[in-house]
Amino acid sequence: VSKKSDIRTWSNARGEGKLFSMELCDESGEIRCTGFTEAVDRFYNVVEQGKVYYISRCNLKTANKQYTNVKNDYEMQMTNDTSIVRAEDDESVPEVRMNYTQIADIDKVEPNAFVDIAGVATQIGDVTNITSKAGKELTKREIKLQDKSGAAINLTLWGNDAINFDSSLPEPVVAVKGAKVSDFGGRTVSVSFNSTLMVNPDIQHSHELKGWYMKEGRNQDVRQMSGSQGGGGGSMETAVKSFVDAKASINEAKPEYFANTCVLTFIKKDNCMYKACPSADCNKKVTQEGESEYRCEKCNRSYPNFDHRLMMNAKFADASGVEWITLFQENAEKLIGKTSSELGALKESDEEAYERALDTPLFDKFTMKIRGKLETWNDETRIRMSALHVEQPDVVKECERLLSEISMF
Repeated sequence: VSKKSDIRTWSNARGEGKLFSMELCDESGEIRCTGFTEAVDRFYNVVEQGKVYYISRCNLKTANKQYTNVKNDYEMQMTNDTSIVRAEDDESVPEVRMNYTQIADIDKVEPNAFVDIAGVATQIGDVTNITSKAGKELTKREIKLQDKSGAAINLTLWGNDAINFDSSLPEPVVAVKGAKVSDFGGRTVSVSFNSTLMVNPDIQHSHELKGWYMKEGRNQDVRQMSGSQGGGGGSMETAVKSFVDAKASINEAKPEYFANTCVLTFIKKDNCMYKACPSADCNKKVTQEGESEYRCEKCNRSYPNFDHRLMMNAKFADASGVEWITLFQENAEKLIGKTSSELGALKESDEEAYERALDTPLFDKFTMKIRGKLETWNDETRIRMSALHVEQPDVVKECERLLSEISMF
């Protein structure tokens, strides 16, 4: 078993269920094996990644390439008759088959394709939490990988992979089978549900990479494939642009990602906070139906409580002009310096204190990573900017950047 996934659940018009999958390899190749509902209960806690098993009486079917990047035209599906028995007499684990793509060549790969990559982790970011467009809380970590091709790229880890990654390891070799390619901020890769993540794998390619990096790689000039770098504090170093320059770069083909240190000049206080569904996977707006009953239409149920969530529009100024920027939950909390729960409690108990809390950060400087994109509404196209990351300015780094720009003239 070269890989065992987490358990995933689903719910649709036909009912609910759960599944997990394994990637199996032997001397002849590899294949994916999936178990549903009853098979999850029978085998999930039995199977261990990296162990050898005798597996029999599965169904064989044509592989759905939408859900797997395993190089096999067929896949296995567990049945009620499936048997999985530990091979106590054979502990020889076949090496995972990798078809490596050099990092410098990833810009030739189409977005959403899958590649096998390996590199030395030269930078390891902290775990951060973000909110997706659907309102779902996500956990991520960014790592900078470098290989012999003279290039480096951002690798994004999600969920348990992000949480369990040992950031104390000194410049480990990280290999990913089936990393998903994205054109987010240049070229980046991520570990998806179907990827296999290996840290310091005991394979020849890993040892060669480590030896090369220790001897010469760490002193090489590196071509950055990604527009951002995983760094301390979970922040990301992105091309610094003024509002005017960033707006000039935005087109219909793709968004523009840039960094800017700017001053907060105004917060639109009306409707900057709303009552949200308390379910961890929802966060949609609820409507009050009774004294202590709040209904979520998405979940199709009522709750005795709700969560306060922030969706804030604020005006920021830099030397080139002023822009409205939207900040969601975590970034809005960083801006204000209070959690949404604290702000909600203030609003309900002391309106003046709530107003003061929103006014406190006015005319302070913030460094932000911003996404600007064109949106069309009622036949009117306009630029919308959203904050992806907010932090207090690093004065030393900002001065170094300005001195570097001055020296170019």
